[in-house]
Amino acid sequence: MRHLTTLAILLATTSLASAASNESFILQAGKKNNAVVGQINGNNAQATVQVGKGNQSITAQKSTGDTNKSATFEFGNNNVSTVGQLGGNNGQTTLQVGNNNNAAALQNNDTANKNASFTGQFGNGNNAVVGQAGGSNTQSTLQFGKGKDADNLATTGQLTGTNGGQNNSATVQAGAGNVSTVSQNTAGADSGKKPGEGGTNNQLSLQFGHDNTATTDQNSIGSGSKSTAVSGVQNDALTLQVGTGNIATTKQKGSNSGQDANQTTNASLTAQFGQDNTSSAKQVNGNNLQGTVQIGSDNSAVTKQKNADSGNGTNASLTFEAGSGNTAITRQKIADPLNSGLNGSLIAQVGKNNTALAHQNDTGLQPMIGANLQSTVQVGNGNSATTMQTASASVSNASVTAQFGSHNTAVVSQH
Repeated sequence: MRHLTTLAILLATTSLASAASNESFILQAGKKNNAVVGQINGNNAQATVQVGKGNQSITAQKSTGDTNKSATFEFGNNNVSTVGQLGGNNGQTTLQVGNNNNAAALQNNDTANKNASFTGQFGNGNNAVVGQAGGSNTQSTLQFGKGKDADNLATTGQLTGTNGGQNNSATVQAGAGNVSTVSQNTAGADSGKKPGEGGTNNQLSLQFGHDNTATTDQNSIGSGSKSTAVSGVQNDALTLQVGTGNIATTKQKGSNSGQDANQTTNASLTAQFGQDNTSSAKQVNGNNLQGTVQIGSDNSAVTKQKNADSGNGTNASLTFEAGSGNTAITRQKIADPLNSGLNGSLIAQVGKNNTALAHQNDTGLQPMIGANLQSTVQVGNGNSATTMQTASASVSNASVTAQFGSHNTAVVSQH
């Protein structure tokens, strides 16, 4: 045996430390393993365990007095794990079982809040990239592969600025060729008394199958101070994909007047069952509720919701598509800052080749006392329904369209 199994155990205080309480443990069993650990300023603890061959692990920690903790476990071959933590009070765990896995975690903390990251990969050909900056970021990524071409990719980027809220993200991928991309940003005003605050971003992506794509973009930014302060909304997004080739995109952002964050909420649920379904949801300024459920293949759903800056109104939308080739587009907008009304939309399509478009708007200069309410139900094929409603002061528009059969067309326009 030209290459004997090597066993290296290092249990000591690192020589790079300028203060006490640095601890490092490295266990390597196999061949061609590489582990590099650098710890500075004390209160750092790190453990690296590699079993197999061709593994590489690099960990660098720098603390200003608080504790950086890192644990890396790799079982298999050709695994690469890179961890960088700066600023203290960071916690990170990477577990890889299989081969050809790549995991990189970067954390930067200048506050007293903790960045926490967990990455677990089972199978082969998985890739996970995590970037966290500013503290109060929590991230979990779990990937299960199947077959030699099980190339799942999960990318999470989290940024917390001054007077920011919390970013929470969880991603689970089971199958092959799934792609999940998450971007979260929360920050408040960096100067002045009684500044506007950043809100909280919460995201969960679940992918089961192969070649599914989920993209989530959340921004909750505050600015100004005292009477001019605006604070970020709370963004909640859940994406569930079961099948093949499904695409889901969710974008959430917004702010409300005042010095308190999370006054209103953007809530989005996207569930896709089948193949080649496409869903896009965009929500702005809170008090937006959106649910999209797609069962079948080649269904397309687009939902756009925008509330007034004050977030006084409410947009609520539910889209259900079962079959193939269905298209549903819903647009809801409350532009009047004094608005206390409601836009409500329900679109249910069962069959194939159905098209439904609902457009609801409130652009009046006075508060709308009432609501736009729209419901469209289509069962069969070749149906087309278009509803457009525009409300002004003291006016309520209500529309119900139900079509059963084929080759039906309904157009409703109300002002």
